[in-house]
Amino acid sequence: MVVIDLGCGKNKQQSAFGFDCRKEPGVNALCDIECPLPLKNDCADVVHASHVVEHVRNLIPFMEEIYRVCKAEAVVQVVVPYYTSRGAFRDPTHVRYIAEDTFQYFEQPTDYGIQTDFRIEAIRYEMRKPFRYLPEFVRKRCRRHLWNVVENMYVTLRVRKP
Repeated sequence: MVVIDLGCGKNKQQSAFGFDCRKEPGVNALCDIECPLPLKNDCADVVHASHVVEHVRNLIPFMEEIYRVCKAEAVVQVVVPYYTSRGAFRDPTHVRYIAEDTFQYFEQPTDYGIQTDFRIEAIRYEMRKPFRYLPEFVRKRCRRHLWNVVENMYVTLRVRKP
């Protein structure tokens, strides 16, 4: 099983091959993850991108590159600060805000000729206290109408290829 961790830094997923632009303990290959990855087509079973997507300047080519290196039915796990959280705004290296709807652009049929076909399998929210203790229907309304209720969003995508 080939597991890739993009932008892993020193927090690489166990048993993953880690890519980052800085030399850190656990990084296996130095590269700019916004450029073509030094990997063959259809080689990865799992791709992790934790707190990376919000730093990517050109998101469409980045997602197309992930799609290229993934096998059919591969899993892509993305963790991002939720677009209404303080964490999304306080880091000056963030270049974008990510919402649930962002990943719909990478499902088929895609707008703008995007060359990917991901299926959104799951979205999980890391709620701040005390919101995490509320019933789900209340959490959903708080998430949609209040700021700084959700800290991070965990998205699981499935690669669809013929």
